[in-house]
Amino acid sequence: MPTDGRSLMRRYLRTFWTSKLTSHGIGRQLAFYFVVGITQLVIDWLCFVMLTAWGMPVAPANVIARVFAAVLGFTANGTVTFKSRLRPTHLARFVATWIPLTLANTIVIWALESVGGLHLAWIIKPLVDALTAVAGFLVARHWIFQAHRKHPEDATDGNSPATKA
Repeated sequence: MPTDGRSLMRRYLRTFWTSKLTSHGIGRQLAFYFVVGITQLVIDWLCFVMLTAWGMPVAPANVIARVFAAVLGFTANGTVTFKSRLRPTHLARFVATWIPLTLANTIVIWALESVGGLHLAWIIKPLVDALTAVAGFLVARHWIFQAHRKHPEDATDGNSPATKA
């Protein structure tokens, strides 16, 4: 029975998604990280726009907005996305990652505002935040919340080595 190229592609993608991505939890993690990230992005952007509209300089407004979004992101990504019990180690790793990412993000936003004005910073900020989020996902998955693999009581998704034994 002949099959067309689209059927083969669909079958391959379905097999790849279920075997390669979800077997390591990355498909589910990406989906949750995306939802949490969009929520963070909205909170961050609204706080930033509100603070700068009230006259606060761009750099401190960006840091304050990112703090509000970070509280949500750390909690939701730690407990839901990466299914981990939050420990002081996670928080220390998160802060160690958040500071340089926020510094880089703030420098870019400040430079945009310096060159093109506040409205340009408002418009481009979500894109800058999205790029920062890509780096944040990789660091969160492989370093910040990686410690849950060493604690069997944290491994509730069946994907850690402790639950595959």
